[in-house]
Amino acid sequence: MTNIILRIIWVIFIGSWLMPLFYLFGFLFMALIITAPIGLWFFNRIGYAFSLYEDPQKKEVTFSRSVGGLLWFYFIGWWAGLLVVSLAEVCTASLIGIPLGWWLINRLDKVVILS
Repeated sequence: MTNIILRIIWVIFIGSWLMPLFYLFGFLFMALIITAPIGLWFFNRIGYAFSLYEDPQKKEVTFSRSVGGLLWFYFIGWWAGLLVVSLAEVCTASLIGIPLGWWLINRLDKVVILS
């Protein structure tokens, strides 16, 4: 577990611009079916890129989960993820909304690819 002060500094100076890049690269790699595993990697690590948070109950990605994640991404996940990213950026812009922004970003992979 990373120190909370370090995580706050990380979110302010690095995570706030790195997280949209992870979402963009994940989106681009998922859109090209051949590179979808790389897109899954980006989406699974987006919470860590934003706030140095690692989910202790992270599930292993299997073939059936990745196919289901791809179908979800193509029909619903891409726009739902864009809404969550936008809302999280708005929340982290204010000091009071940072915990809600962290919570949203740390669950973004579940919204985008159902992981």
